[in-house]
Amino acid sequence: MSDENEYIVEKVLDKRKGKNGRIEYLLKWRGYSEQDNTWEPVKNLDCLELIQEYEENVASRTGSSRKSTQGKSVKLPMGFERGLKPERILGATDNGHELLFLMKWVGSDLADLVHNKEARSLCPQLLLDFYEERLTWANTFQIPDLPEKDGQDNEDDENPAVEDKIEEDGDKKMDK
Repeated sequence: MSDENEYIVEKVLDKRKGKNGRIEYLLKWRGYSEQDNTWEPVKNLDCLELIQEYEENVASRTGSSRKSTQGKSVKLPMGFERGLKPERILGATDNGHELLFLMKWVGSDLADLVHNKEARSLCPQLLLDFYEERLTWANTFQIPDLPEKDGQDNEDDENPAVEDKIEEDGDKKMDK
């Protein structure tokens, strides 16, 4: 992203459900007046710390009426829930019982862990690309070419090293 097109969020002011049912936040932009505040969907945002702070403030203001969030961290959308398009897989890990992929998203600097099943169904080509980048091929055994004699390759010529070996083996048998 270029600096001239990047705006910095100063504060999250409010939250609502947009027309399409997705969560939007009212943002105060650094260096801009209150009149320039805008509603933005979560998928456009890279300010998860400010969203977390806003959600915690809301939970503490509402007190006991929101017991489900009191004392717990608010679950922010992650992975495909953010509505972003996956760009590439950066890595993989195992949480003890399930394979997770670290996913980079188009237009976002944040990466999320995505469950194996989700990645297989929603972005199989990225999985193939990820594994192909890391695939190593075993070297196969190759028989070296024998040196040419007098510029020609004669299969009928006898190999002197083989002849010497045959003679040695024959001498050993005769000595017995």
